[in-house]
Amino acid sequence: MGRALETSNPATLLASLACNIPGAIYRCALDHDWTMHLVGEEIERITGYPVEDFVQNRRRTFASLIHIEDRDRVEETVWEAVRAGRPFELEYRVLTASGDVRWVLERGCAVKGGSQEWLDGIIFDITERHRLEEAARHAEAEAAVARELAEARKRIVYAGDEARRRIERDLHDGAQQSFVCALMTLASAQRNLSTSRETAAALLQTTHEHLERGLNDLRDLARGIHPSLLSAHGVAAAVGALVARVPMPVTVVDDLDDRLAPAVESALYFSAAEAITNAAKHARASEICVHLGRENGCVFVEVTDDGVGGASFEHGSGLRGLSDRLSTVSGTVELASHHGAGTRLVARIPVGPSGALP
Repeated sequence: MGRALETSNPATLLASLACNIPGAIYRCALDHDWTMHLVGEEIERITGYPVEDFVQNRRRTFASLIHIEDRDRVEETVWEAVRAGRPFELEYRVLTASGDVRWVLERGCAVKGGSQEWLDGIIFDITERHRLEEAARHAEAEAAVARELAEARKRIVYAGDEARRRIERDLHDGAQQSFVCALMTLASAQRNLSTSRETAAALLQTTHEHLERGLNDLRDLARGIHPSLLSAHGVAAAVGALVARVPMPVTVVDDLDDRLAPAVESALYFSAAEAITNAAKHARASEICVHLGRENGCVFVEVTDDGVGGASFEHGSGLRGLSDRLSTVSGTVELASHHGAGTRLVARIPVGPSGALP
């Protein structure tokens, strides 16, 4: 039967603690190297270096293992606690003998040892805990993105349904009515051809007017869906045609030096169109500025006005729909619109050197 350890012997008690505590206990000097006076065997499992390497800095200092990005923080935290006369606790990274990075939790406090002041503490390996926490954060971030994508898809589907209903109403109230009227006047003209050529000619002229009106309605409708200028000549040309119909001064600066992927051009154009339309309808602005350009691997359109401000994503569905549209090409939208200080909207889309999506 084995003998119980003599716990009255401080050295024996310390050895017992060093063997059984799941961490590396230590006593070190209060210097920049954290010179170890003694340290537990667990330090080898954590760092890959034997205990003898650290005692009196025989082969290396413990400070040299602390990740360079964490060293200043570790030193500041420890000295702040020492000056305040309280224990400290902090987490930081260390570099192991194999070149890996491990996370440790250190707890300690300053103690007096005769005429010298020491730092007594314990170092725990928390790498696995950090890995699990990081995985949990990553999973939560992915879940948040998935939820936002699901909501964005719902909004896109709803916006698509609304757009189809609007097109149906516009066709019914505009072009369809004009074409129905054209058919009726054409039929009347045919009936009058044999009896009154003057009446038939007048009816044909009316038919022509109805057809012209219907075609104009169709052009306006098609322009709102996807302007032909956008496909043929690019964003700047399509925006130029759009601002020509705006009843206020609009300045367009085009710093895009080349054509872009169709999806990118479409997203930039409709971002500009939404911002310009909002400024013209709601902002009571006297001037609008549009800037198209490239910056930091992105293309962007910036629309500013000097109106009343107060625009937000919460009011109305246009800006939310714009954000959803941009998300389909990994784009983002920034909005600054303080009351009385105008509005600035910037849509950015990451692209490769050729203007295609990365």
